[in-house]
Amino acid sequence: MSKPNRPLGTATPAATHQNVALAVARQRLGDAHFQFVLEIIRRGQGEVAAPQVLVIYARLHYLSEIDLQSLRNRVLVYLGQVANTDVTQLPNTFVAIDGDVEWDVTASMVERIRRRLNGRNNYIFREWVELHTGHVYSKLLRIHIDNLLPLHEASQIELKPAETVRLYVREMNLREGMFEPLYHGLLERIYEAVQSEPEVEAEEPASEAAEGESAETSEAAAFARLKEA
Repeated sequence: MSKPNRPLGTATPAATHQNVALAVARQRLGDAHFQFVLEIIRRGQGEVAAPQVLVIYARLHYLSEIDLQSLRNRVLVYLGQVANTDVTQLPNTFVAIDGDVEWDVTASMVERIRRRLNGRNNYIFREWVELHTGHVYSKLLRIHIDNLLPLHEASQIELKPAETVRLYVREMNLREGMFEPLYHGLLERIYEAVQSEPEVEAEEPASEAAEGESAETSEAAAFARLKEA
């Protein structure tokens, strides 16, 4: 039996659910990055300029160029709306890296923080950013896993958990190193969901005594009907 023809450009229901789940995930991540980078901007006010803060944040959390551009636009709009903020004072190229060789990808997170925020004047702020980076990483990990569960539910007919995570990592422009913690996190959520489902108790077989009593009752009823007849 041939499958019905689907109009060109029409997505399958599963693909539609996946796209919705991914769109919601992007929105949640964008909002989270925006709030987190504003925390650093406020904390570093008077010590580190907002443009430098954004570069630091993007590098520490491995933002793609697309995500960085989106975040920069949101920050610019926000700063333009804040009272007494002169947005014209912000340089047009404030997210340019310009050969920051100290951002060696082989360096650890702590090394990258310390290299970027060197000097005595930034010592306290540098320590705060180090703590904040760990806080943000943990928060983002939970957000990622929260995003994965509805995506898996939308895709589970077609995708296994590992395939769902690979799809998410690709669509969210995440580094490959995120696959393992996200995969384990998704498995944990699936396990918790399965464990919370009510168990269907099997009916216990009737005991011999109960069966004998039932048989005696049926026999007595049969004799009663014979007498009445």
